[in-house]
Amino acid sequence: MHAWRLRATFNNGSVYTSPDVRRSDPGWGGERFIRPIRRLEFFLPTGHCVRLQGFEAYNFFVEASQALGGGPARIEAFFLCGRAGGRVVTYRVSEGRVEKQTHPDGQEWGGQPSSGWKPGVPGGRRSGVVAW
Repeated sequence: MHAWRLRATFNNGSVYTSPDVRRSDPGWGGERFIRPIRRLEFFLPTGHCVRLQGFEAYNFFVEASQALGGGPARIEAFFLCGRAGGRVVTYRVSEGRVEKQTHPDGQEWGGQPSSGWKPGVPGGRRSGVVAW
């Protein structure tokens, strides 16, 4: 799989693969997935993959900043989130590092809620891992 792509595998086995999330809209925010997500994966240029599965809901968003003088926006981080049992597991990918954080639901981004949640397939063994 190519780096900087997001792949959602649905409960019926069908798959959605995004374009390169650094260069174009990954389709997450505007996409209406008609089936619950079984697994969400984000492929990194190191050959690693951030993989989430077994959550009630999933989210993906990009944190970006823009210089005060204008110019193009700069990507600061990518966030992959899984929500279950009132908690949100977040993997923040930034500057060559992957950081795992756990927050109460509604406090996953700087103590604030995030939008764009998509339904998942809860149950089974819940995991959030960095694999290769």
